[in-house]
Amino acid sequence: MKKAIITAIMAGVMVFAMAGSVFAAEKVTAEDARKTALDAAGLKEEQVIFKTAGKTMDDGMEIFEMDFFVPGEAKYEFDIDASTGRILDQDKELWEAEDDFEYALLIKEHNDRAAAPSKKEAAPTGELTEAQAKEAALKDAGLSAGEVTFTKCFRDMDDGVVKFEIEFVTADGMEHEYEIGAADGRILERSAEAMDMDD
Repeated sequence: MKKAIITAIMAGVMVFAMAGSVFAAEKVTAEDARKTALDAAGLKEEQVIFKTAGKTMDDGMEIFEMDFFVPGEAKYEFDIDASTGRILDQDKELWEAEDDFEYALLIKEHNDRAAAPSKKEAAPTGELTEAQAKEAALKDAGLSAGEVTFTKCFRDMDDGVVKFEIEFVTADGMEHEYEIGAADGRILERSAEAMDMDD
């Protein structure tokens, strides 16, 4: 009887472990995160303009930052767990007068793309893609993609400048951070330091 109980417990543990490995294998994509955020806001892709959309690390957890706005109405911010797709944090703010100036460039880019539907999925004319921004950072650091693990890469806007924020780490514990201008690929900021292994 005792042997049967132990066998049943072991079988249950194995099933649980197998289920856990299946869930771990499932990855939430950036597209999934976009849809989750938009659904939560009750909006559709064509109604909004994305300010930030990308993956980063927060306290050792991979998350998607999805920040978007509806011009003249409201701004939304979402943090989404990259493993489960669960919304970790969300915020909504009403549009203010100064936002017309702050987001003018993104609104112009959005309107330009809307006027040329065939190019809707491409980066704005002359602007770097995410892959090109990563390549520029790696080239500057003298590293190859196979030598690093990217912990952050997303397109953002700060003080009217559209840029890519990129972070990656190397096997020897060095953490590199870059800000690269999306318009011309110019390196705006860079830093490299040994990771604090106590974190």
